[in-house]
Amino acid sequence: MKLKISACIDAPKEKVWQALANVSNVDLWVETIQSARCQGTQTRGIGTVRICRLKGNLTIRETWTKWDEGNSFTYQAADLPLVKLATNTWSVETVNGKTLLTSKSELKLKGGIFGKLLEPLMFVVSKRLGANSLAALKHLVETGHPYEGKISHLPRPPLTC
Repeated sequence: MKLKISACIDAPKEKVWQALANVSNVDLWVETIQSARCQGTQTRGIGTVRICRLKGNLTIRETWTKWDEGNSFTYQAADLPLVKLATNTWSVETVNGKTLLTSKSELKLKGGIFGKLLEPLMFVVSKRLGANSLAALKHLVETGHPYEGKISHLPRPPLTC
């Protein structure tokens, strides 16, 4: 299952990258993450490991496999329920004086035929959670502080710049 989402953020690319690359602050803009921390002293680049505590007392481990400073990174998530493999690539690019933030994710579910049957539901849930996260990151970058209310109440950002 593949999903691509994007958001136009009214800020310079460097400012968006700064918020995105601060990987231990992901809990400021992803509603399902209660806390995040980097394992060890590495907080950027290939080999960085982030531990996220999710709602429902779940913990996931994300490991960075690619890092193009100022432009993009890719990480793989482990220990997700029902998920065999999850990969996510985030990128930023300047378009018309604004920043286009793009997330491309790929999920491979466990469970054989049962997993295949769950794909449409997982796609809808992932798309909704992703859109909420992009709206919250847009708010964080443009205002300088995290959104105080329910993230799903934020307006959806434009998909292109």
